[in-house]
Formats: sequence, C-alpha cells, structure tokens
Amino acid sequence: MGTTKLTRKEILAEDPVREAMLRLVDFFRINGKTLGIAAIIVLLIAFGGYGVFRYLQNQEIQAQKQLARGMDLFHAEVSEEASEDPDSSGSIPKFKNEKDKYQAAAAELTAVASRRGYSKTAIIARYYLGLSQLELGLEEEAIKNLEAVAGNSRNRTVGFLAKKVLAFVYAGSNNFQEAEKILDGMIKDPQCDLPKAELSLNLSRVLMAQGKKDRAVQVLTEANSQGPAYSAFNQQLTAELDRIKREPNPVSEPKSAQP
Repeated sequence: MGTTKLTRKEILAEDPVREAMLRLVDFFRINGKTLGIAAIIVLLIAFGGYGVFRYLQNQEIQAQKQLARGMDLFHAEVSEEASEDPDSSGSIPKFKNEKDKYQAAAAELTAVASRRGYSKTAIIARYYLGLSQLELGLEEEAIKNLEAVAGNSRNRTVGFLAKKVLAFVYAGSNNFQEAEKILDGMIKDPQCDLPKAELSLNLSRVLMAQGKKDRAVQVLTEANSQGPAYSAFNQQLTAELDRIKREPNPVSEPKSAQP
C-alpha cells in the first residue's frame, strides 16, 4: 500500500499548537511597539503607586512621632527649676509653668490635626488639642475640636472620651441640660466602652444640679443593680445614693397665676 506524503502546508495545518505559536509571534511582531509602551505605562503606574504608598506610610510614621511628642508635652512636669529647654532634664519634659506646657503641646498637636485630616492619628491629636485648649482657657476652640472628635466614628473610644469631657465642660458652664443629654446617651449606648457606673455618678450630679432628685436616685439605683460590671464603683454608687437621699427635696417654683 502506498503512503500519502503531506506537504509542509498540510503538516503545519495539522499542528494547532504550532499554528497558535506562529500567530502569537506575528501578533507581537506587528504590535510590539504598542505593547512595549503599554508595558512601560503599567510599570510606571505600579512603581508610582508604590511610591505614593511609601510616601503616605512615611507621613503617617512622622505624624505618629509628632503625636507622641505632643502627648509627652501635655503630660510634662512643671517645676520652677526647669530650664528654657524642656528636654534638658531627661526623658520627661519639664516646664516652668502650666501655660508654657500646654502651649507647647498645642503647637505640636495642631500640626498633626491639621495635616492628617480625619485619620486615627489626627483624631487622637485633636482630642488632646481640645484638652490643651481647655487648660489654656480657649473654651470655644476646645469645644469645636472635641465635638469634631465626638462625632467621628473611626476611633469610638476616643470619641466617647471627648463626649465625657464635653459633658464636664457644659456642666461647668451651667449648661446642665446639654450635659445630661450627653451622659444619658452614653449610658444607653451599647457601644460605649467607658465605665457606665462612673457616667451614672456624673449624670446623677448633673440631675441634682437641676433639682431632679427622683431621677438622680433612679439613675444610681439602676447603676448599682447592674452586677459585677459595676463592682469597682459599687461603694461610690452606694455612698452617693445615700447622700442624695438625705438631701432635702427641691422646692417647686410657684406657678404663675392664670390671666
């Protein structure tokens, strides 16, 4: 039986893998310049993205260092023997007076808060900036910063701490209704991770300042019955409750005569 001899064209046609490879080579030969440019663009984007990431990472590291510096200054010691350089006495900064201490802290914290937007680092910086401003008597600026922190959900614990300070500030300026609203809301909020017994103590004092004795007794009684979660404050709650019960009932304001 004779054999049939295939031509080169027929052999190539029967090898789909080889045919695909040849087509791929032809494709790169024809479009090589375009693909090369595309590859360069992809590489530039990749390296650019990495560069941006590294830049942002370095910026965040620097911000965290500056935040730590601001917190160190906020907690610095005050001594009449302190020199002009607060760092000359060792690892703990020392200032001659409270004003210099909080001004130095505010300067560092302002830089972090203004440059880092709404990052977690900026939230903490803004909280301590608000505290520093309160110490400097800048209550309006302090409230603005603390309210910004209180309304931010990226760091809930710091947000609740800011609310607690705001309640203290409002109570100090006799705005007891606003202080009551903040404290009552925190106690009822299941996400609030601050000691609610302490919040209840503060709320009871705000209520008493408004003559709301019955409500204050109710708040302390409920807090005192919560069990182990409140055990560390049970003694304080009981003592405050006994004290309030001994307080004379508030005298109601006489109602105005009807016309």
